[in-house]
Amino acid sequence: MNPVRFDLHHLRAFKMVAEQLHFKKAAELLHITQPGLTRIIKALEEALQVELFERSTRQVKLTAAGYLFLQETEHVFMHLTRAIELAQKAKFGNIGHLVIAYNDYAIQDVLPNTLDHFRRQYPSITTDLLYMPTQEQIQGLQQGSLDLGFGFAFSDDPEELGVQWKPVFQDDPVVLLQKDHPLAGRKFISLEDLANERFVVGSKNHWQVWRRYFYSLCRHAGFHPIIAQEASTITGIMSLVAAHMGIAILSQSLRKYVHRDLVAIDLALSGQYPRSYISIMWQENNANPCVPLFIQDISPAFAMQSALIS
Repeated sequence: MNPVRFDLHHLRAFKMVAEQLHFKKAAELLHITQPGLTRIIKALEEALQVELFERSTRQVKLTAAGYLFLQETEHVFMHLTRAIELAQKAKFGNIGHLVIAYNDYAIQDVLPNTLDHFRRQYPSITTDLLYMPTQEQIQGLQQGSLDLGFGFAFSDDPEELGVQWKPVFQDDPVVLLQKDHPLAGRKFISLEDLANERFVVGSKNHWQVWRRYFYSLCRHAGFHPIIAQEASTITGIMSLVAAHMGIAILSQSLRKYVHRDLVAIDLALSGQYPRSYISIMWQENNANPCVPLFIQDISPAFAMQSALIS
């Protein structure tokens, strides 16, 4: 069978005649001449090898074939309208997909609240969530495998992250101690009081940004920390502290998940110390139109969250 050759030009003409059942009226609405419209319909019928209309001097009627063809043509235009709407929404990011990475800090409160708010604003944007440390998120953003990351960043970082980042939630550190530690009963602890302590820290491979922050805090306090042990996970760090291998400095956001044998006490930090944040990160040249929508939506989401926390 030879391929049927016609296009939307023919379908629009057919649909108008089928709706008006009058060639002159249909031609006027299409802004073409009546003979021109007649030629278009004749070409469509020849392409389909069926008669679509019964014509007489008094009236125009759809044939049985024409009636069935009209029913299916309605679906064509309905899908076309839907396709146009989807394309326009995709252009402005109202529909699409985001790949978002997160770390232990962000998953506690920040990310769930943010996603809930974003999904209510943009229900047609789907998301994939991947767990990874901040440094791996940065690499994923640079390589284009991620759209957004929720990781750790701090003010006065001597090294550039290599991606764009925006602080979204201040996450001041706490000191993690065994319950029987001499300092465990204090309400606040100054960093200077920890100069002679042994520390459990995150490993170099998984905690690069946090380690820079930790060492920066110690430098501001005037001492170089004694590192007793390293661990790659939050659970590992807490377990080593509980085993009296040392103390640790961790994020405030993890406070409610502290091991039962430990206490988390606020650090008394003055204005000279760098501030730590849960931040949203992205690559500036990412062409996904959903990315700026998510970044713009972040501010009201965190404003509500901060009000709830305070």
